[in-house]
Order: sequence, then structure tokens, then C-alpha cells
Amino acid sequence: MRLKPFRITRPGCRAVIRLEVIEEPTGLVCVVDKLKGRIDLARADWIAAVREEIGKIERLAIAANCNEMRLGGRKWARILPDYEPLAGVKNGLRKRLI
Repeated sequence: MRLKPFRITRPGCRAVIRLEVIEEPTGLVCVVDKLKGRIDLARADWIAAVREEIGKIERLAIAANCNEMRLGGRKWARILPDYEPLAGVKNGLRKRLI
């Protein structure tokens, strides 16, 4: 099941994130399926913006009864230190939500 596309709407940011909810034996998982756009901010502001927007996505996932978040494709580990490596996905990360 796909959730409504999540749009980042803040100055210097133009991005759309496609989220998909998958069912696994352990429960529902929210996956960042696609990310398209730009965040044109200074590095410290960029990191703060990404962390804040991921927090919003996590809250959407919790509202959709997901117990885990997953993402990959980029090296997000330094920016999202509360996520752990996800085996089998290039640069994959996961976080238990509940």
C-alpha cells in the first residue's frame, strides 16, 4: 500500500518522498520508496532539515500502524544515527518505531 506522497515544503527545499507500507511477519513497515528533489541549504541546516522531515515521516508511519521505518540508497547513517544497518539493501537503514 502506498501512502500519500510526502512533500517537503520549507524554504530552500523542494522534494517529494514516496512512501510504501509493506506487511511482514513482524508487522507493518514503512519504506521510503523514492525521493526526488533538492534541499538547497548550508550543510548544518541541511542536516537539521533532513532530521526534522524524517521525524515527520516517522510520525506518519506510526499513524499508519507501522512498527518500523526503512530507507536506503544513500549514505544516511551519519545523518540518522538512531537508525541501524539493514542487511541486503545498499546503504540500507532501519529503525523500530514502537
